[in-house]
Amino acid sequence: MKWSVLVPEKLDEVALELIRNDKDFELINLEDSSVDKLKDAITNCDALIVRSKTQVNKELIDAGKKLQIIGRAGVGTDNIDLAYAEKKGILVVNAPEESLDSVADLTIGLILTLCRKLHVAFERTRNGNFHRKDLLGYELRGMTIGLIGCGRIGRKVAKRAQAFGLKVIAYDPYISPKLLESEGIELISFNNLLKSADIISLHLPLNENTYHMISTSEFARMKKGVYFINTSRAEIVDTPALIAALEEGRLAGVGLDVVEEESKENPLLKYSNVVISPHIGASTYGAQRNVGLIIVQEVMNVLRGHPPRYPVNFPKLPSEARELYIPFRDLLTNLASILISLTETSFNKITIRYPENLPRPLLSILTRTFLSVFLRTIVSGDEINVINSQKIAEERGIQIIESITSDKSFQNVIEAKIQMNGEVLNAITGQITADQKLIVTKINQYDIKFETTGHLFLIEFLDRPGMIGAICSFLGENSINIAELQVARLLHLGTQLMALKVDDPVKPEVVAKLRKLKDINWVQYYPKFA
Repeated sequence: MKWSVLVPEKLDEVALELIRNDKDFELINLEDSSVDKLKDAITNCDALIVRSKTQVNKELIDAGKKLQIIGRAGVGTDNIDLAYAEKKGILVVNAPEESLDSVADLTIGLILTLCRKLHVAFERTRNGNFHRKDLLGYELRGMTIGLIGCGRIGRKVAKRAQAFGLKVIAYDPYISPKLLESEGIELISFNNLLKSADIISLHLPLNENTYHMISTSEFARMKKGVYFINTSRAEIVDTPALIAALEEGRLAGVGLDVVEEESKENPLLKYSNVVISPHIGASTYGAQRNVGLIIVQEVMNVLRGHPPRYPVNFPKLPSEARELYIPFRDLLTNLASILISLTETSFNKITIRYPENLPRPLLSILTRTFLSVFLRTIVSGDEINVINSQKIAEERGIQIIESITSDKSFQNVIEAKIQMNGEVLNAITGQITADQKLIVTKINQYDIKFETTGHLFLIEFLDRPGMIGAICSFLGENSINIAELQVARLLHLGTQLMALKVDDPVKPEVVAKLRKLKDINWVQYYPKFA
């Protein structure tokens, strides 16, 4: 009996040959097929391998009556319904590491192109014009490159930049300074990077914290004549603000592999000092061949019964831990989501305290589950999962400690602490109740109890008369109905923490206005618990 593998998109021929030449497998290669044809073809297939084009939605998954595994040839899994695949017991795997060098190479290529005006020179000489007086450029040696985000790609860019004699500085609040120091990278504040760098390059995931992270204020703080590079995600940059900075002459050049508007009407195309490539960061023969080989080998190995290297949606669990996994996974996911929103500075240690009643084999998986969520705003959500999260933490010099307590009052309770050089920066405690509710019982020093459901606000403010009323009045003025409200206070600090739930989603601009109310220290909003 053969395993059938459906590949509806273009994949490297060498990778396809692995399937064709294996007697245990049958390849069904259907490029550019209609949705109906794919649904028919997938009926008796054991595996599906896609790139980014095929929409692996509920309907296609349901059509795969024998489907065991979905392979994504690349990093992103936006085109795959991961939750539904998990519900159906279908493993999803990807190939997250094969394009890192390609993206780093392109970043350096864009920098060289702008600093030496190569795009202008090539176009001019193509038209027979060898005039060069206005093509004076800059050597990279002695310049300073500032990396916003210094994960795996950022550090590969740093290594290449150092070979050109560039000084490398970086802003990344979620990585160990000692780790970067050992690689010759100076970790500095975001503001100092903007003011100091001759070249600024973005290497960030896109999430609610990084959306339009580079806007008018950030461009205004950059050195005049800076070169600006983005090979990560287009939406991290506010395009109108970028255009305004170009018009003001603040930017010497801009190199983009990603743009918010992929069309000939994009206003950025008219600037001679802007270089745009059509999202080709991973488009090299080496990356494409490797990603094809990796995903095919992964799919074939899993079908033969081997554990996956790059699972995306769920891990292999010991039988005694399966029933406990889902509620504790959900609790840790919620705790991580809250904790990362409160952690804005560098840290080098994460401690998770577990109750004694949990099976030991489950602890490692739960820790990696926590890390896969907690680190998701630091690295691309498409690149991190329960298998690689601990490795990514180690790469960033973050120590992971698991501790166990026999205290009976700690049953079904988990505590997570984020530390820097022994100092606790933030901590959170959560519990699974007897009726299976997931609740938070403590945040830092605040004893506060609320269930992680609904549209949730956490608000810290000064402990003075009228503050609770001011917050509630603001919400009422903006037609926001309060569903639940709890408050905890710290007399010695003179502050209070409010956990407040509302009935309906709240617009970002309303959240932004709430943050500006007098005597509010901070506001975090979590629509994800709805």
